[in-house]
Amino acid sequence: MNYQLLIESYSFGKNLSNQEIELLSLELETQIMNINISTDFGCFKSAPNHICKGLNLREGTFWIMCLAEILDIYKPPRVGKAKSVKVNDLLLEKKLVVG
Repeated sequence: MNYQLLIESYSFGKNLSNQEIELLSLELETQIMNINISTDFGCFKSAPNHICKGLNLREGTFWIMCLAEILDIYKPPRVGKAKSVKVNDLLLEKKLVVG
């Protein structure tokens, strides 16, 4: 299933299964690995406003940040930085967002 559809489902109030969360985790890992190859992937485009609003994120948030935010909700870190913080740091490093 497309990760964007899972994010949209969650933003509309649907709970995600453990299998769906694992798929989202793999997707995030893949996107992070590919950031050094290209930033032309869809994950570096802004998610629709209704999804950002459903996740309590600012309008124009990248898909990759929406993905990290959901994973932080379902699998919060026991120690260290949240996935959304790590992704934001990476986006700042790659100059894809301004701090």
